[in-house]
Amino acid sequence: MALRRFLAIPLLSLMSCVAQQRAVQVPRMTVAQVTDRVPEKVPNRESWASDVLAALDDQQLPADPETVCQVLAIIEQESGFHADPQVAGLPRMLRSELEKKVEKLGPLGRPALHELLSGKAPGSKRTFEDRLPTLKTERDLDVLFRDILHFYEEKFPAPYKALDLIGALFDASPEDFNPVTTIGSMQVSVRFAEELTVKKRQKKTQREVRDSLYTQSGGVYFGTARLLGYQAAYARALYRFADYNAGLYASRNAALQEQVSQLIKQPLVLDGDLLAWDKNARPLDRQTQSLTAILAFRDQHAPELSDRRVRADVLEEKTAALESTDTWRAIKRVWAQRNGVDPPYARLPEVTIKSPKLSQDRSTAWFAKNVNARYERCLQQP
Repeated sequence: MALRRFLAIPLLSLMSCVAQQRAVQVPRMTVAQVTDRVPEKVPNRESWASDVLAALDDQQLPADPETVCQVLAIIEQESGFHADPQVAGLPRMLRSELEKKVEKLGPLGRPALHELLSGKAPGSKRTFEDRLPTLKTERDLDVLFRDILHFYEEKFPAPYKALDLIGALFDASPEDFNPVTTIGSMQVSVRFAEELTVKKRQKKTQREVRDSLYTQSGGVYFGTARLLGYQAAYARALYRFADYNAGLYASRNAALQEQVSQLIKQPLVLDGDLLAWDKNARPLDRQTQSLTAILAFRDQHAPELSDRRVRADVLEEKTAALESTDTWRAIKRVWAQRNGVDPPYARLPEVTIKSPKLSQDRSTAWFAKNVNARYERCLQQP
């Protein structure tokens, strides 16, 4: 496609046309056909297949081999087809994390933690401390922290030092201190699930949303929405898998970062984030390395763009609308003029994955390639 056409065709219109064509040309897969693509060792293969098709139908997505296999590949990678996956060594990992945080609080940290864990949930004979060694799944951990918070809210309705400790331990206010933030068979962010629930005008509490994520159907429903519920012109599913790990449009934005870096001849971290964001997905009032680089590009190659225009444009980095901005068009135009070819739309972002669940640090590229290998195997099934 020539550069002029590349810049002129609205992305959303293009994606809509492609989706309509696929919906017409490719028949919907049956439960039996999807079941055949679920690994044979998985119990209840047919129920997983039914839940995947139901999630695709709800999102109004085509139930063809490409979309079905993308969902199945993520489920296999994230949980091995377990609605509430077990975490090996979970008590040890939790204890280690608590010890690390307590050390930062000084000499009063350990006594306060002991007091925090000495309580009991209503009707329980075991203290929270006694329950720690029995934890096996994410839901076990989730329920434990819910019970801790509920116990101290009920017993001490006024501000209490145990609740202050919760905030210090988990860098959060007491009402959202729960450290379990991604859960279920597809490891979906609780915040994303809550936002989708509001968008769908469903009246559910945070507890109800969390409980839904731990069910097989709920985990697949929210995970499918997270994976496929946005439009991007990716030529390969690999980049959507990277986005699943690093954030919406991370692969698209990493390509933009690389192009800016090449144009201004300065290195950039290609992590897919143009701005800095807080845990609630709000942009922080901080000038990032990427924003500084984009402003440097503006100074060198597109002085017609105002500082205000550039800053407003990059606020769209988590949406498809970024591709309709003056800043996006300018970067793509100048890069194409310099190189004589259309600019790449996506590349794998360079992001390190750190988690107590992993024996060593991994990367988004590692995650995406592993999922893509599962996806390719799924597509090869007859």
